[in-house]
Amino acid sequence: MPSADQQGELDHFFLLSQDMLCCIDFRGALLNVNPAFERMLGRRAEELIGRPCGVIVEPDDHPIIERALARIHQGEQIEPFDVRAKSQTNALTWLEVSAFADGEVIYVIARDITERKTSEQQLVLLERSVESSTNGVVIVDALADDLPMVYVNKAFETITGYTRDEALGRNCRILQGDETDASTVKQLRRGIREQRDVHVMLRNVRQDGTSFWNDLYVSPVRDEQGRVTHFIGVQNDVTAQREYQAQLRHNANHDALTGLPNRQLLNQRLSQGCMLAKRYRRHVAVLFIDLDDFKPINDSLGHDVGDFILISVARRLEEELRPWDTVARIGGDEFIVLLPDLAMEQDVIQVVERLLRRIAEPYWYQDKALHITASIGIGTDNGSMAKPRSLVQQADLAMYKAKRRGRNTYQWYTDELNHRVSERVSLRHALQTAIEQEQFELHYQPQIDGASGEVVGVEALIRWHHPECGAISPAEFIGMSEETGQIIPISEWVLNQACRDAVHINDGAQRPLVMAVNISPTQFQRPGFVASIERVLKETGLAPALLEIEITEGVLMESLENAIEALKKLSALGVHIALDDFGTGFSSLSYLKRLPINRLKIDRSFISDVTHDEHDAAIVEGVITMSLKLGLEVLIEGVETAEQFRYLHQRHSTFMQGYYFARPMPLAGLDDYLSRFDWPRALKDAGIDSP
Repeated sequence: MPSADQQGELDHFFLLSQDMLCCIDFRGALLNVNPAFERMLGRRAEELIGRPCGVIVEPDDHPIIERALARIHQGEQIEPFDVRAKSQTNALTWLEVSAFADGEVIYVIARDITERKTSEQQLVLLERSVESSTNGVVIVDALADDLPMVYVNKAFETITGYTRDEALGRNCRILQGDETDASTVKQLRRGIREQRDVHVMLRNVRQDGTSFWNDLYVSPVRDEQGRVTHFIGVQNDVTAQREYQAQLRHNANHDALTGLPNRQLLNQRLSQGCMLAKRYRRHVAVLFIDLDDFKPINDSLGHDVGDFILISVARRLEEELRPWDTVARIGGDEFIVLLPDLAMEQDVIQVVERLLRRIAEPYWYQDKALHITASIGIGTDNGSMAKPRSLVQQADLAMYKAKRRGRNTYQWYTDELNHRVSERVSLRHALQTAIEQEQFELHYQPQIDGASGEVVGVEALIRWHHPECGAISPAEFIGMSEETGQIIPISEWVLNQACRDAVHINDGAQRPLVMAVNISPTQFQRPGFVASIERVLKETGLAPALLEIEITEGVLMESLENAIEALKKLSALGVHIALDDFGTGFSSLSYLKRLPINRLKIDRSFISDVTHDEHDAAIVEGVITMSLKLGLEVLIEGVETAEQFRYLHQRHSTFMQGYYFARPMPLAGLDDYLSRFDWPRALKDAGIDSP
């Protein structure tokens, strides 16, 4: 028991303490309460003394009181515990309770911790809310080196793929990758350095390497003194939203069926193209393409077939153009091609003719070949046009001109260029008529053995006699026929006719004469070319050794290995092979040893000045020497004058061909020439003594 003085001190403390104090017995009945107890609960001591302490405790917390009393009764010391007390108005107050026994009395000290409990509950609620948030939350330590992450929530783990253990202690730069915009990262770092709020959109990278769009807000966290101790970042994965927005933008600027740019995007690119054309002194061209007779196909076969045609046309147009060109669909069966970077207006011709050919190729739908053509109008400008869209209108008008001209063709808007193109179009149509009506004939130019003076062969050269325009030079139509594909039927006719004439020539010749036929690159690269040679030889009865095909170096450019394989097959048949125009192509000497050829033909361009140009003379000398070392015959083309003949004859015993001996002549004239060719006279006229 305490002494009288001690008891006095206890009573004094009991009365003046700001903490809630009470005494209870081992049954839990209240024996006494201090004034602070009365004030806190709003109850007078008279109302409480003698009653169980449970009357002031929240019923859910009664088990806590009962366990504490039991342990005290057993003589145990207990740790402070928390319970909720009820005031007169039933308001709840959180109390931190400490208790100890002294004899038959239990002394209780209670402190109001309501404010602390409220803060703790708020912190728990905040943490649960952050953990439940669909936004990623990351907190970094602003006072530590390299700003390490000290907290990340579940959403951060889900969005980034990094677990909490993998992320904590590391800098947020682990989310940056090659696709992260450096300027945006710089903006973010500047905001952190200046300790202010910052909002950025970043292309970040997940732990597995996939990228995502991160809508990131970063804010500084300050302590009571205003010092920034942390930064909190709230991130939102907006990848799906960005992709959706990108799709909306794409749909706004592209045709839904074909995926091509629509009129809106075309107008933007047209304006840009005209601006660049003006700045760099280039030309821009617009092609207005309308499919011929598309409506009957769409109506009779159904929209599925029509859509298939439109999609296929779109793909073909894209494949034929440069990456910076634009193909747009502006509705129905109308397409527009924008060519924004042309050196000359005429450059558009090859593009247009290529597109016409490609569009006209068969479209296979469910094992059925569908055919369609197009009419194309052309508008061009150098960037000076005030309204670039006017080019589309001009091309549209020109397209209708093409429709009126029979379709499957093209027309220019400008009169001057349209006149030139009209001539080309007319020539192309006339050439097709010539093919169908066989308006061609072959002329033959003799080839002379410079050692013996004998005619050993002839070269077949095509001639076209137009019924109205007269003779048309091969230079005017051969190149165009290569571009339009008309060279194939022309070449087939030449080969057949030359082989028939070769049989006739050799029937009356004193010695075998070889027929040399030029083969175009298009014909040579066509599948089944070797088989076509075999077929013609069989049909005409010409011995393979009497046929020499002349190829240029251009046929080797497409696929050298395929070319060598085809030439080997021809050589195995016994057909002679000559490499024509040697020295004017890419002239790689490395392939000569691999090619199964019999003869090199030196181009006439080296012969015209051979008598007074030491460089040409050196080239001719070198080619002949090299050919002889390789076991190849040499034929010199373009021997036009006595001076050239004399120079070459005195130095080289090669085969020759040129106007000095004979111009190309019809078959009837060749028979007469062969019967009267006078080698000694050719030598004499050149001032060369006969052997």
